[in-house]
Formats: sequence, C-alpha cells, structure tokens
Amino acid sequence: MKNVDFLDELGELALGSRLKRLSDRLLADAAQVYKNCGHDIQPKWFPLLALLWKHKQVSIVEAAEKLGLTQPAISQFIKELVGVGLVTSTPSPQDSRRKLIVLTEQGKLAIANMQRMWNAVDEAAKSLCDESGTAFYETVQNFEKALANKSLAQRTKEQLSYHVANPDVEFLAYSAELAPHFKSINAEWIEDMFVMEASDEEILNDPGRVVIEQGGKIYFAKHRTLGVVGTCALLKKDDSSYELTKMGVLAKSRGEKIGEALLGHVIEEASRLKIENLYLLTNKKCQAAIHLYLKAGFRHDQSTMENYGSKYQRCDVAMRYCKN
Repeated sequence: MKNVDFLDELGELALGSRLKRLSDRLLADAAQVYKNCGHDIQPKWFPLLALLWKHKQVSIVEAAEKLGLTQPAISQFIKELVGVGLVTSTPSPQDSRRKLIVLTEQGKLAIANMQRMWNAVDEAAKSLCDESGTAFYETVQNFEKALANKSLAQRTKEQLSYHVANPDVEFLAYSAELAPHFKSINAEWIEDMFVMEASDEEILNDPGRVVIEQGGKIYFAKHRTLGVVGTCALLKKDDSSYELTKMGVLAKSRGEKIGEALLGHVIEEASRLKIENLYLLTNKKCQAAIHLYLKAGFRHDQSTMENYGSKYQRCDVAMRYCKN
C-alpha cells in the first residue's frame, strides 16, 4: 500500500513545513556531495564563500544585505569560517572601525578546488528544476518577492479580520431559494446610482442559467438579525478568467463592514478555484467600492478595460486582482 504524505492533505496550510523539509533534504544532499568530493565544508557556508569569491571583500552589513540574512547570522558564519582558517577580517582602509571580511589564501585555494564540483551541482540543480515540469527557480524568486511585499503573518491577519470583525455574518452558496435576493440586492444599488442595462437584467432575472450553469459561483452574506443582506458573483468567462460582478450590500446594513467581509470570502473562494485572471468592471462614481477593491488587492488595469470594458455602458473603471 502506497504511503500517503499527510502534508499533501494539509496543502498550503503546511507550506512552511514543506519548504523546511525540502530545504533540509537539499542541504543534506549538498553535505554528502562535499563529503564525497573530499571537501570539509558545511553547505550553510556556501553563499558567503561564493560572495567573497566574487566580490573579494565585504563588510558584515553588505553581506547581510546581499544574502538576505541577518547580521547576527553572518557574524556566526564568519566566526566559524575564521575558526577553520578560510576567512579573516581586516580594517577598512577608509574607516578603521569598519571590518572587511576576506578569504585567506587557504580559503582561496579551497574554493578554487571546488569550482568543478560547484559547476556539477549547478547542472544537477538545473536538471532537477527542469524535471519538476515548471520554471521552479523563477517560481521561488516570485514567491520571495510576494512574501517581501506582504508577509504570511500580515496576510493571515487580513484573512482573520474578515471573520473576526463580522461574527454575526455567515456566507451561503447559491440556491434557487436565494435567487430573489441576488436580484433585489443588486437592483437596489443599480437603480439608485445608474440605469438598469440589458446585461444587468439578463443576469439578475436568471442567475442560475447565466452564472451557475456556465460554471460560475454566487455567494450571499447573511446577517444574524438582518437576514440576507449581501451578494456577489464569479462569472466564468473562460477556463482561466472570471469576472467578479454584481457585488452589493443592502443600504440598511451598510456600516457593518459586510461588504469587506463578503469580498474577502469571495477572493478566498476564487483562490480555491485557482482562477488565474480575476477582474471586475465598475464606475468612478463607486468610490467606496473602488477603495474596498484596492484594499483587497485589485489594481486598475488598462488591458482589462480594453478586453471587457464594453460590457456595460457605465463602465469606466476596470481592475484586476493581483495576488502580490
């Protein structure tokens, strides 16, 4: 019987644990490579040694910035490398208080002897990335950029805020019984601000056919005392593109942050559907909604306007969801 990897069941929830496991395995393999080639080097030293080989000399601050590590971590590596005779520190000619880290002659010789091995590891790593069937290294780079833009802790805090701030709200999936709410909620804001267009009437009068049967989704926000007060749809355009549309909250419930909670829920559901292109169309008059969309991660996008903006006469704003 094939063993089941429990981390597969946990999915993205165990992302950190999975990356740690992967890192540990790669570092163990690297240690074995060094041992097999007769080099008494720890893999964790490699980035700093390679940096010194290329730049000849760096300060602790410069090394930390270039390698994306903390200064205490760099200091510890330097202490260990000094201990085995591979690096030394020397006062900067410009500022005697500033220490520069350089390779010793022993260190230069050791790295020169490791060049063939490093080239082999480089080719092996590229082969491993190619075998994964994806642009793996580029994906890792983009992942790090996304993490630098907004940490996992911040993203988790935002997700929690959707629910913690609205303990009286629950989210419901579409059913025929809820269809009248989809029409009444959206008709309220459309008729209050604009003129009902033919495309509005088509989706509001038959959301089951226009949205659900085409592979889309409709969600509702139900308040504990006010009832069903909000709704939003994901209208499928093709296998990778969905329009976030017909999002509205009844006037009687505004101020309760239900719209923010609903939008967060819909974006979360969209991520589960692995939607590559999530966009929306709106109007400059809807400033409160636009502010909410920007806060949630949508950005103004001219290509979306060019591709989809003609759907509504009132459309003069197009936005695309950017995960980063």
